[in-house]
Amino acid sequence: MEDAYVLQLRNRNFSDFYLCFCGYAKCEPLHNFGPAVRPNYLIHLILEGKGKYIVDNNRYELEAGQGFLIEPEIQTFYEADKENPWTYLWIGFAGTRAKEYLEEIGLGNGRKTFCCSHLPELKLMLVNILKRNTYSLENEFLRQSFLYSFFCSPCQGY
Repeated sequence: MEDAYVLQLRNRNFSDFYLCFCGYAKCEPLHNFGPAVRPNYLIHLILEGKGKYIVDNNRYELEAGQGFLIEPEIQTFYEADKENPWTYLWIGFAGTRAKEYLEEIGLGNGRKTFCCSHLPELKLMLVNILKRNTYSLENEFLRQSFLYSFFCSPCQGY
């Protein structure tokens, strides 16, 4: 079980790089998802707590300040820690240039985890997106700007 807020998007004016959905969750101990395969890219940023992420027979123990990438059509599994379950935000995105943009910031092609130094700003932007959840051209541009802002936040791999 988790306490989650999700925004699922259907209408879009962008095709090269666009937000599909985003959300925030405070997970219960051992809350998990998968094994599953997604049709789009998905990034989770851990705000608090810790958990594990399993992809390509690799297991990553992650905590606050770190994140993980889920790529399309790749089986993954993730689970909140039993003692200190994570709280995270996520963005799902796609587009004809999504893979290229990920590679330009150093994600994908074997690099599935990273560190992020701008969590408070990204969380604040996400809350703003979730509050403006109706369709309008103004809100669509706001959501698109969130996606680009997310990608301009420095991250470091390990």
